[in-house]
Amino acid sequence: MNTRTTIILLFLCLASLLMAGCSSDDPPTAPNNTGGGGDPTVTAISPPGAAAGLKAKIIGTNFGAGKGVGSVKVTGIDAAIETWSDTEIEFIVPPGVQSDVLGNVAVTTSGGKTVSSEFDIPPANTYRVTTDIAMDEYPCWGPGASYIYFCSTRSGGANWDLYRIPATGGETQRLTNYDGPDFYPDVRASSGEIAWSSTADHLGYNMDGDYEIFTGYLVGVQGGEVTMGLATQNESRDLDPAWANDLGGGYHMASTWEAVDQDGNFLAWKVMMHGVGEIIELTEGRQPNFSSNGEWVVYNHQENIYKSPTTEDTPEQLTDTMHDSYPHWGWVNDKIVFQRYANGGYDIYSMNSDGTDVQELVATSNHEYTPSWSFDCTKIVYCGHRWGNFDIYVYVVP
Repeated sequence: MNTRTTIILLFLCLASLLMAGCSSDDPPTAPNNTGGGGDPTVTAISPPGAAAGLKAKIIGTNFGAGKGVGSVKVTGIDAAIETWSDTEIEFIVPPGVQSDVLGNVAVTTSGGKTVSSEFDIPPANTYRVTTDIAMDEYPCWGPGASYIYFCSTRSGGANWDLYRIPATGGETQRLTNYDGPDFYPDVRASSGEIAWSSTADHLGYNMDGDYEIFTGYLVGVQGGEVTMGLATQNESRDLDPAWANDLGGGYHMASTWEAVDQDGNFLAWKVMMHGVGEIIELTEGRQPNFSSNGEWVVYNHQENIYKSPTTEDTPEQLTDTMHDSYPHWGWVNDKIVFQRYANGGYDIYSMNSDGTDVQELVATSNHEYTPSWSFDCTKIVYCGHRWGNFDIYVYVVP
């Protein structure tokens, strides 16, 4: 066999091998878009519930590197996808979902595998923050609105401690672990200083064991513990501390004091003003909160909303339903948000600071309590009693 014949035979053999490798019986491998073929899992949804039009994130594994022909459905309705990776999917809760129901989110990968998880669909413009079986109540915002502070029975038993959680849900941090219940937290916008009411007596100051106002700071960058100082020392209860944004009125804090007679019998609730080295009585009422400039306080008196200058007892009545309480003054929009008992339950309302333009914001067949504006007035955090539990929710101002 000559050299030329040998070369031709080798060429024909190589061509046969290439053609065999490209036959229709052995197609090219498709790009892997199913997370390595493992079953998808959902470890968390943040936030754990949201109304139509709001964004949420699914966290888990084996979703696939890209969406491909995969999908996310909320109670059976296709959701618009913002981003998709093997471990995270961001989506928009679709229009058309029924509000105020406990539904589910189902993820289907490009490989046809599906996993679902419970997803709360609260009232319009609202998302859910906490899902613990404990009672989570009296929420307020931290500086920058990145965290929400609240009190809870998560530590077990009947004791209440302070906690904080990222504003869209996630891992909580326990802030207090004292020998008495800790209630009514408020966080100072300028410094992050926390004020709250407690019966704790481990400092040796609160000898009568009633509720006093304490203040403190988070210890360390990550928090998890709060320093503790005593702001009041009375023989009856001190509640509802509220920081001022501006010292224009001469006071840095307001609170509620329970006035009693010499036998300890209740007389009246009093709004107290805290200045440098002094605490003075302003007027009858409770649950005070400052205007932006610190020159006014809004408060509840006999279940109606009033406001008064911080320097004199000249109250102006803003509502007359006998069902309104827990007012909170927005420092940017000058609107007051509050809870009102109506239609068999508490709902969230707002009004102008002169009492006009009363608007219903959140109303369900359940209860919504203790609303609080974010410092920029774009959101309202509140406690909702839904599904037999007290949890934290956020209303996003449209």
